[in-house]
Amino acid sequence: MTDKKIGNFEAIALILTVIVNHVVLNLPKNIIASTSSASIINVLFISIVAVLIGYLICKLLEKFPRLDILDIASFLGGKWLKIVTGVLFLGYFLFTVSVILRSFSEGLKIIFFPRSPVAAIMILFLLAVVITNKIGFQAIIRSNLFMMPIFLFSILFIFFANIGNFTIQRMLPLFGNGTFTTFFSGLSNLFAFGGFAYLYFLPPYLKEDKGLKKITFISTITSGICLLFSVATLLFLSPNSVITEEIFPLYLASRNIQFGRFFQRLDAVFLLFWIISLTAYLSISFAFATRVFQKLLNFEYTKWYASLFALLIFGFAMIPENMYQITFIEGTIYQYVVLILIFGLSLALLIFANIKYYLLEKKKGAVSIDKAPV
Repeated sequence: MTDKKIGNFEAIALILTVIVNHVVLNLPKNIIASTSSASIINVLFISIVAVLIGYLICKLLEKFPRLDILDIASFLGGKWLKIVTGVLFLGYFLFTVSVILRSFSEGLKIIFFPRSPVAAIMILFLLAVVITNKIGFQAIIRSNLFMMPIFLFSILFIFFANIGNFTIQRMLPLFGNGTFTTFFSGLSNLFAFGGFAYLYFLPPYLKEDKGLKKITFISTITSGICLLFSVATLLFLSPNSVITEEIFPLYLASRNIQFGRFFQRLDAVFLLFWIISLTAYLSISFAFATRVFQKLLNFEYTKWYASLFALLIFGFAMIPENMYQITFIEGTIYQYVVLILIFGLSLALLIFANIKYYLLEKKKGAVSIDKAPV
């Protein structure tokens, strides 16, 4: 994969794909459930925090050009820290893909295919992902760049097309259950930007060494805008008690859109876009998972890794027994995994790596990162 470089816009579309797919599922619902009528203010707040954290990540990565977090872990703690970091991220990719695949497939089964086994729906997605990975990473990235404007437009269109159905008073009181819930406990909603995990692996793939900062800012701000419009749509359309019980709440919001007698049930079009978006997300995550696996074992890259991970993900995705367990995993366990690994351990690793860099530079006068053990 590393011999295939990607441009800034392709990288931005990659990060957006990860976050948008969570937005389409239950991410806005989880935010509204935790912060109530203050959800819009909370989204603005966590978006600002995400921009600041993104800036910090870029600054910490500046001393390690073209190295990903596994290489930096090797520089900091040698082979064993690299292995531990790689295993954690490999587990993260497999876990998140399993959760979102099962959640989306379960929603399709409940709404459209009640007589079809959820396993059959997941197998169709996994077959598509294996095929796309065998076609190549570059093809996935380019097709994703082409489709991303459509995905973003669908979210904005649902908001503006539903304005006539909005009840703006539902955002009152502005601070919901209080400022503590909105700004302190609500800070946990930062997990909405779990796409930052992919930032740690982007440097080796970028055509421009200095493009990471631009990619981070644009993707974070755009993601925040999409999240804001999605949360506002759900908040203004339905009472909180209804939103928290719905499956695919954003999809159900699209069912309210009508333009005369000839333009009705546009939800089917949006669903098609989101199915394509999910396939792109799964394909990208598979590609990164295989890259991590390859670096851990020092194997030559092979397209058959995708088949192995497809079997693992299918097995993990079948573990939850019902929709209640899926919702709990997606809204609680996934939240803590992102906060601990992406915004906790990974940032700490980068900070300590920079400290080591400066100590070595001070001691020897200069440090050649190219000679660091990777």
